Amino acid sequence: MSALLVISLGALAYIYVGYLVALRLLVWARGPRLVRRAPIAPDVTLVISAYNEAAVIRKKIDNALALDYPAGRLEIVVVSDASDDGTDEIVEQYSKQGVRLLRQRERRGKTSGLNAVLPTARGEIVVFSDANAIYEEDALRMLVRNFADPDVGCVTGEARYLQSGNTIADAGERLYWAYEMQIKRLETALGSMVGGDGAIYAIRKALWQPLPENAINDFLNPLQIVAAGWRAVYEPEAVCFEETTGAARAEYRRRVRIVSRSWRAVFQAGSVLNPLRVGYFAWSIVSHKVLRWMSGAFVAAAVVAGTISFGGALQAMPSAVAMAVVVAVLALFSFRAVRRPVALIGYFTAINAASLVGMVYGSLGRVSGVWSTPREHGVPARRTTLPAGHMLVGAAVLAFGAIAAGYRVDIGTPTEWVFWGSISVLAYTYAGYPLILSMLKKVAPRPVRRRYTEPSVCLFIAAHDEGEIIMAKLHNALALDYPAERLQIVVASDGSTDRTSAIARTFAPRVQLLEFQPRRGKIAVINDGIKSVTTDIVVLSDANTFLEPDAVRALVQCFADPTVGAVSGDVMLVGKRADLARSEDLYYWYERWAQHSESAIGSMIGVDGALYAIRRELFVPPADDTILDDMAIPMAVIRAGYRVVFEPMARAYEQGSASALEEFSRKIRVTAGAVQFLARFDSAVPFGAWQSMLSLFSHKALRWLSPVFGTSAFVASLLLAGSSASYALAAIVQSAILLFGIAGCVPLLRRNSVVALMHYFCLVQAAAGVGLFRGLSGGQSVRWRRFSRVPAELT
Repeated sequence: MSALLVISLGALAYIYVGYLVALRLLVWARGPRLVRRAPIAPDVTLVISAYNEAAVIRKKIDNALALDYPAGRLEIVVVSDASDDGTDEIVEQYSKQGVRLLRQRERRGKTSGLNAVLPTARGEIVVFSDANAIYEEDALRMLVRNFADPDVGCVTGEARYLQSGNTIADAGERLYWAYEMQIKRLETALGSMVGGDGAIYAIRKALWQPLPENAINDFLNPLQIVAAGWRAVYEPEAVCFEETTGAARAEYRRRVRIVSRSWRAVFQAGSVLNPLRVGYFAWSIVSHKVLRWMSGAFVAAAVVAGTISFGGALQAMPSAVAMAVVVAVLALFSFRAVRRPVALIGYFTAINAASLVGMVYGSLGRVSGVWSTPREHGVPARRTTLPAGHMLVGAAVLAFGAIAAGYRVDIGTPTEWVFWGSISVLAYTYAGYPLILSMLKKVAPRPVRRRYTEPSVCLFIAAHDEGEIIMAKLHNALALDYPAERLQIVVASDGSTDRTSAIARTFAPRVQLLEFQPRRGKIAVINDGIKSVTTDIVVLSDANTFLEPDAVRALVQCFADPTVGAVSGDVMLVGKRADLARSEDLYYWYERWAQHSESAIGSMIGVDGALYAIRRELFVPPADDTILDDMAIPMAVIRAGYRVVFEPMARAYEQGSASALEEFSRKIRVTAGAVQFLARFDSAVPFGAWQSMLSLFSHKALRWLSPVFGTSAFVASLLLAGSSASYALAAIVQSAILLFGIAGCVPLLRRNSVVALMHYFCLVQAAAGVGLFRGLSGGQSVRWRRFSRVPAELT
């Protein structure tokens, strides 16, 4: 049961998070495969499928006739599946405007109608649409421009759902499709997306093959096209609008019908499962569709395994709690309007239950090609009773019955606890916490009130032996778009022995030089130097960081918000960094996203030391031996009750790590400083600042400790490898990562993107391990090691 629980939860994590992350990494490593678009206007046939659509068909045809596409090149055909509500009569009223009706005398389903109409279509491109899908004016142009690429055979547009209610299906379907759009974009960047959207997709007419009447055309048809060697791509600017089904029961039934037919379609186009023929597309169809349809089985397995595994620990739970759960579940399906989190849970339950039923129906051949619409005969579209609700209530009763029966608990060995505990912490650190940030940005945003303002500013530059670059830095500072009378520029020279001080003097009086001897470290120089500053705002910047002209303006506009005490800029890495460039860029992209997200809900934890600003009155001098000034200084701002925010428009550039050694040394210093920081009062967070406490723990502390958890998981998996195939697989995967990381020490092998990524990951982890030791032992010097400098603006 424990193994079943782990496998089920792991499968669900991969289906809903892992696949999306893997797509992003692959696209980043390989580079996106672009679509060669051009403004072409081939002959197009727009095919509208309809069954009893009298309520919407007039609006749909009017919309089609108003599209921005040459009238002489657009044919409009409505395929009626034996409609008997007046739909056909309405369509015939548009015959003089060129709209053609093809009526099936017997109801045989959408696919049968498409098989009949495609041979008669005049267009080189055929666009398929539903009667309730309203297109934006330029939707056809956006679709067909992709066919300028000779490799493209199928194009799917973007169906957006109208805000028509707050029932389970409304909220759930909108969230579900927002997630699907991300996957479509990434699959297209990788090669081909899986499936189409019956509301808005287009193909080259020559690629149409007659389909079985019970087939789902917008899934099987694109599969056949990809299997034939063409690309199926996503066009996000070809937009149409639909209402959600609204009724949870209607959505459940629709999903059953779709999955039952799609499940069979995978095997009707079986060559798409052959990676030797279609490459990554085979992986996509298994991950995006097949495993997704099976997620209901994984959920059920996890519930059963979890109940049996942990039931014994809950034997004392009174039956009243079980009754409360049953009542809560019944309440969930009784109210017409629900809150978004509950709606998402309800929708997730509905589609997973429907997927299971659909797979069973598809396997048994219980598949129908006909469909009905919630608009038919005025069926109300706002019912919220879920068939799956009865299943959920039954599952709750069975679960608590199992608990009452009192199964024994197998808590596992200490080694297993170490393995799963370490894996859980790592999963939370790198996946769970970002997911929490994403949700909090939606439900609890705290926007910064920005406005144009020009407070007095001091640009403070701490420097040690920066003769190679200080002249370029000061020219950059003097070129900033900020009033000279309100901008003070200070260079604090920390025991420099080269020409740094002499060069700075040549910029007087616009630049003030503060010389400190002997060398003491960056934070001591900042502490003493800021004593002489009288401006409202202090902008701290490194000597090798070059600001865009409006960077200071972008920083200070945030201080118009009285709750903001410090602002971090966006420092981007440039230069020749062939050793680590792409891996380093990925890491810093993730960091910037996390900083931006934390800022959006409250405060960042730490700032980018290369460029940040602070209200001068909030500056609290840290101890002179502080290693991480860009953690200690902003934490004092948070303790004072102010926010630390990220400003993406305050851009600057600096030379990235020119070698693995430079990046390794820098990471060691950061982690050692972090250990020192956590051990001091500087790291104290007010209890009421819950977001800052969460971010400090999740984004910083656990990240710095990740080498400990990674090593623990690896050692534990090796010790457990002989007891289980799962542990053996975990040991093999971790060993492979380590071997790739070591292989990356050879520059020639590091040209491979996968090797480079694993090398950077192992380098960061190893540096963090060394830094952890130095921080605990106090062996890290407060002085920074300076590598050769190159002006970023000159690279």
